This record gives sequence, C-alpha cells and structure tokens, in this order.
Amino acid sequence: MRRPERLAALALLLAALHGPAAARPMPCTLVFGQARNLPEAGGPDWQALNEDFAAAVAAALDGSGRRIVTMSLPNDRIDARATGLALLQRADESGCNTLIEATVFADVEQILVLRLRVYPLLPQLGGDGGIVGLRIGAPLFVSQRELALATLPRLRPELLATQMAGEYLQHDRR
Repeated sequence: MRRPERLAALALLLAALHGPAAARPMPCTLVFGQARNLPEAGGPDWQALNEDFAAAVAAALDGSGRRIVTMSLPNDRIDARATGLALLQRADESGCNTLIEATVFADVEQILVLRLRVYPLLPQLGGDGGIVGLRIGAPLFVSQRELALATLPRLRPELLATQMAGEYLQHDRR
C-alpha cells in the first residue's frame, strides 16, 4: 500500500472510531421503583418509600458519573407484563443497557425488605436475526436488607439506598 492509500485508510479508520458512534451518548442505566404493597388505611405510604429509595439509588449512581434514567409506576398498577413492556420501551428509547430494580416492601411474613437488583438489557432478536427490541437478562447483582417491620417508622431509605448502590458500584467497576 502506498503512502497516500495508507493515509486515506487511516483517515477512514479514525472517522469510523470518532464519527457517529462517538457522538452517541454513553449507555444509560434505568432505575425503576414500584411499590408492591397496596395502600392500607393507617398503613405506610409504600409508594413514597419506593420513590425515595429509587431516587436515592439513582442519585448515588449519577454521582459516580453514570447516565441515569428513572421510572416509577404507582402501586395500584401492579401488572408484571405491562410493567415489563413499559420498562423495555423506556430503556430502548433512552439507550439503556442496564436495569436496576429498587424496591421496598413487606413480604408475606411481614418482614420489611429493601432490594436492589441489577439486570442486563439484552438485544431481542427477530425471526430474521435482526434486533427488534430489548429483553431483560438474568440478575447480575442483588443486594437485599431484611428488617423487622417495626423498624419502618425509623427507616431512612435514602441511607440504605446509598449504601446498597455503593455495593453495586464496587461490584461493577467500570
């Protein structure tokens, strides 16, 4: 290859490396929160607890330099299929490649659970082998705290969220 041809090839390579792909924003992480427990008269505000927890997780991750997109749904719309489709649509539109479920709930044994679960968002292939959307992969990371439900009045979800997000960041050193 002669010198002018090498220079032209180098220019094309540099353009490919620094062209439109470089202009694309870095992939994002979708932080999702939704209360599992329905509201009860005199009971805790599960929706507010979940929103605070998810917001604190998002803030901790954003502070580490990651591009964060948030989404929450009211707890009166607990429909796994519809929620999953809404999550995947939002992630696809935003260019996210990671989903973090941040949730606070009381389980059937009345144990207070705070959970951070991280999933990869993977390409969903169509019949022709082309990418037609995203799908949620197996969890990559889980951090969970189980507390007596009686601790709820003293609970500061933002502190636990920051700690749990920090654990994830230690696990996923980018």
